[in-house]
Amino acid sequence: VLERTACGGVVVGAGGATVRLEEGRSATARLVVDAMGNASPIARQARRENNGGSDPRPSGICCVVGTAMRGFDKDNSYGDLIYTNEDARADAAARQYFWEAFPAMSLGSDARTTYLFTYLDAASDRDHTVLGQFED
Repeated sequence: VLERTACGGVVVGAGGATVRLEEGRSATARLVVDAMGNASPIARQARRENNGGSDPRPSGICCVVGTAMRGFDKDNSYGDLIYTNEDARADAAARQYFWEAFPAMSLGSDARTTYLFTYLDAASDRDHTVLGQFED
């Protein structure tokens, strides 16, 4: 793990993957884990390589809203509960909400974090906002 180190891309070869780092340095490994998400240099490189050198927009998004609360008086020792209370919608909204909940022990033993998320295509005419999702 190299923290606070800029990555310029990765080259995969028979002996492993070589990651280009800042200041002309590099690191070689058998496994590279990219946890930066959609805007990471590695993800951008993969999109360019698969699209003739252009860097297209992502085709989908995961829209997330959430909150934390205290005073949860049930068993708070488990997490990653994922639940949906609706069927997938095929109307103009074309989405399905999912709930995820888990303990937020850094806030206290009675604290819990809850997220509401959905996966969407990235169509520019989609009528979906984070505020609208939060109000839903």
